[in-house]
Amino acid sequence: MPPLKSMIRPGGGTLDGFTAVENPAKNQMTMPTMMTSGTNPYIRCPIPPINIDPDTLRQFNQNGKTPTRRVLPLPISTVVGAGGVTNNTTAVNQGSDSGGGSSGKLVSASASISVPSLIPGQTFTATVGLAKSFQLLSLNSTQAVEVRLYSSSAAQSADLVRITDAAVPFEVFPGIITDIVFDTAPYVWNWQNRIGANADSPQTTNLYVTVINPSQLTGVPASLIGVTYLPLES
Repeated sequence: MPPLKSMIRPGGGTLDGFTAVENPAKNQMTMPTMMTSGTNPYIRCPIPPINIDPDTLRQFNQNGKTPTRRVLPLPISTVVGAGGVTNNTTAVNQGSDSGGGSSGKLVSASASISVPSLIPGQTFTATVGLAKSFQLLSLNSTQAVEVRLYSSSAAQSADLVRITDAAVPFEVFPGIITDIVFDTAPYVWNWQNRIGANADSPQTTNLYVTVINPSQLTGVPASLIGVTYLPLES
């Protein structure tokens, strides 16, 4: 049998077996007109679109009077009673206006610790009342000392053996709120995100403070430590 190419060329063969067709029908795909919300019949899979591809372009019923777009369904609630979970946050009103009423604002407070003179390497411990929970704002000292703050006396006692500049084991030893070494004047440290809370049982408002003379050569005169904080829980 001769090849098809030679049969369809003029003079190259006959067209026996072929029938001429006048005005052949055109198979043109058009988007359906949808009067109500429904699924696009040209969508190939039930997965919502992630990026631009042919299936994504079919997601929107362009010709429908109520266009629809396919999205992921809402998750089924597993809460007993078919109710939702509501988290309520209540701010503590600690401020007061000029008329004696509550202003609804959190007001910062401060506490101070008097520290005697310290010989080289000497340690001084103290307890000061702040709040059950608080946000630390700033710490200041009148001398170049190291200041450590704790949530419990047990944490304070256990941390006495740690030397200055040794890494604080926050990930394995709870109760150490902060550790600041003042070595350059002015001796002030400001925090942006330091939250503390008392860990006694029952809980109290105590903050446990350790002050160390980090120098092994010279002593430091008596100093005053100041803590500025925002009380969160009285």
